[in-house]
Amino acid sequence: RRHAKPSAPQPPKHHTPVPMGVCASKTSTADTLIGGRVVGTTPPPFGVTWADRLIDAPIGTVVCFDNGSKKKSMMSLALEGDAKKLRENVGAKLLDNILPRIGIIWNELGVVKPIVHGNASVLDAIDLECISQVFGNTYVATSSNGNTHVFSLSYNFPTCVDYGFLYAEHIAQGHLPSPPGAGEIEATAVFRNDKSELMMLWTGRGGDSLKESWTRQAPFDYMTGGVDELKIELGRMVGVTGNPKWRTASSMQVHVNWPVVEFWFTSVYDGTESDGKVLTAEMDQTSPEAKAAFKSVLAKTTFGMGPSTTDIIAQYEGIKVEAILLLKDTGDNKVKAVLLGSDDEILGSLLGVQPLQEAKVAGMGNFGLNAGTPRFVNLAENSMYETFVPKSKFGTSGFAPAGSFASAIINGGRV
Repeated sequence: RRHAKPSAPQPPKHHTPVPMGVCASKTSTADTLIGGRVVGTTPPPFGVTWADRLIDAPIGTVVCFDNGSKKKSMMSLALEGDAKKLRENVGAKLLDNILPRIGIIWNELGVVKPIVHGNASVLDAIDLECISQVFGNTYVATSSNGNTHVFSLSYNFPTCVDYGFLYAEHIAQGHLPSPPGAGEIEATAVFRNDKSELMMLWTGRGGDSLKESWTRQAPFDYMTGGVDELKIELGRMVGVTGNPKWRTASSMQVHVNWPVVEFWFTSVYDGTESDGKVLTAEMDQTSPEAKAAFKSVLAKTTFGMGPSTTDIIAQYEGIKVEAILLLKDTGDNKVKAVLLGSDDEILGSLLGVQPLQEAKVAGMGNFGLNAGTPRFVNLAENSMYETFVPKSKFGTSGFAPAGSFASAIINGGRV
């Protein structure tokens, strides 16, 4: 593959620490509880409302997918003498070669173009659960086993003999430690604390008869893909629904808007996994069966304004929201909408925008956020027609903001 090797990414040279006085860091999650102290009323659930296109979906948003077979290797099965599993795995391993691991939102229809050029480890990663922007065009994606994949994206412009394409350049591969016996990592978020340190926050999924999960936070070194294990903060995350069949967390974002820090997250119910509900490929996310099988909650826990509180922003039926991206106002930095990505197994994946509006009472201040009706497009189906990848293999698991390459795409470049 022809490519121009991009230069090594460099972080911003200057960061201005936020003055905190004698207060402790509001981004600290040491001995804290995310998801606790739910206030206000729980809104009724939204169903799926279709849109022709999503004008608010940012073009160039980076997407990761939980593809990649976790089956045993061919050699292991051959040594075990299991001919049946060996035959099954041949198909799974061959299919792995064409399944997308990362891609970018290409247009308002929700079409995702997979990124296949490059030497980054993320292109062959197994079961990616989340992705974050480190800075600029540098990203880190994390697999369920805790392996991190740091890479940079660069755009090669089209020429008279070649299409343009995005190239993923490898930077590092590291690992995030989990508590002993805690299971897989489900969600991560990269952000800067009040000292302008680059931090990594990660958590398990919870559920499976547990009403809570663990959290870990530590300084993150993007050049190694690891964290400072001597500075790990231990915390907890509780399920906002109180139902142990719901996963405590399925996605997470940290929004720092001093003096307030918001931990946004989703929690999901998968009835096909926990209660044996059955769906078929002929159904879609608006069917009664899907509404009974898949449910999601969008919530946020706020630190910095007295005791932490949690608001349930919205509920959804028919989808499992596994990816969110906060869409912020460029003026006051407040969240004005949330990009939603679902992973609905055999039904595919949807892309949606959840509009938000501050609930204000004249003379009495702000009373939280009101969620308007979200609109969705069929990411998996529209992407399948463009890429010929089966719609069930577009299982969205994470979003990250677009880098500078997005301007080339918007201005007519081709990936």
